[in-house]
Amino acid sequence: MIKSIVFFIVLSSIFLVGVDAQFQNSVILDQASNYNLQWIIFNDTVTFQVSINKKAWIGLGWHCQGCADSDPMANADYNIATFDDNGKGYVWDCLNDPTTQPQNDTFFAGAEDNIISFSGYQTDQYSIMMFSKKLSTGDTIGDRILVEAPTDFIWAHGTDNSFAYHGVGNAGRITVNLKTGELKTGPDYVNWHASLMLVAFGLLMPFSIFSARFLKVFHWWWPLHYVFNGLASVCALIGFIIAIVMLDGLDFSTLHSIFGIITLSLVLVSILFGALSHFLWKPTRVGTPIFPDMFHWFVGRCTFALSIAAIITGMVLHQVPNAVIIVFSGVIGLYFGVVVFIEIYKRVYPNHVDFSHGGATGYTQGINNE
Repeated sequence: MIKSIVFFIVLSSIFLVGVDAQFQNSVILDQASNYNLQWIIFNDTVTFQVSINKKAWIGLGWHCQGCADSDPMANADYNIATFDDNGKGYVWDCLNDPTTQPQNDTFFAGAEDNIISFSGYQTDQYSIMMFSKKLSTGDTIGDRILVEAPTDFIWAHGTDNSFAYHGVGNAGRITVNLKTGELKTGPDYVNWHASLMLVAFGLLMPFSIFSARFLKVFHWWWPLHYVFNGLASVCALIGFIIAIVMLDGLDFSTLHSIFGIITLSLVLVSILFGALSHFLWKPTRVGTPIFPDMFHWFVGRCTFALSIAAIITGMVLHQVPNAVIIVFSGVIGLYFGVVVFIEIYKRVYPNHVDFSHGGATGYTQGINNE
């Protein structure tokens, strides 16, 4: 009864002192899910409201002032909303259990549920939770003190209403100033990872493969091939390291991560076969050996194919607009179409040499280094 009265007073204050009958502060923590955090502080109580544009459980937590744990989940105060089949929500006051997953505070000796009151509901496209807590509950085991200052928040949401691991890309860590509403973000790991992988496998590697397949009549095909391939490998390895840092280790929970790990493994194998192919090459050899040359070709093509699968599954995982996925797929389809056209043309006109626009120059001085 007392909790309900306090909650009613807090909610009434929102409409009395809020701007346009809304919470005093509102920030977007995640663009993909439109994770909107709103709050108002009234006397010694804070009321949070979180909404996302999907039907899934919601989590919001924070660390104590001055805490800088390397693990975002370590020693955080969690508040998690779950929903039943009718869309009615329940908000849990939780603490992380290192051996399993966040548990209700009452699971731990000496801790207690300190949520004053809560509400939550879902539609087909949205999930919303609201809860009130004291800024300082006095629960030193299960809760962390909040102040009107920069606070280290963690956020998460599921892929559906089944409370389980949130999945890659569905969680984050950000500093929010509860007094001013200002955000302080760290490095944009996801965008850097995605950009490097797009450059490596969507731009550099296709041209590297193209030069090795169709430009060997020119003496400059070899430096073009290893420079493009080298740059692609560097970008891919940096992007892979960023992913490991972002996820705090290797992750095998999604198709994107599985494709990515296999792709990077094949990159290293392809480099090894390519180096062997170069150093074992002899000008007197007859034909192309299966090992290491054909192995290098085969692994290189498999690497490119898997990289495209990794990129597209990554786009789907991070809810990239369908238009971007379609355009990217179209570009890759264009690459494939050009290769098919050249292969057919070479078979239809095997002895044709284009002498226009200086096109035959390379044939008269081409060097095949492989």
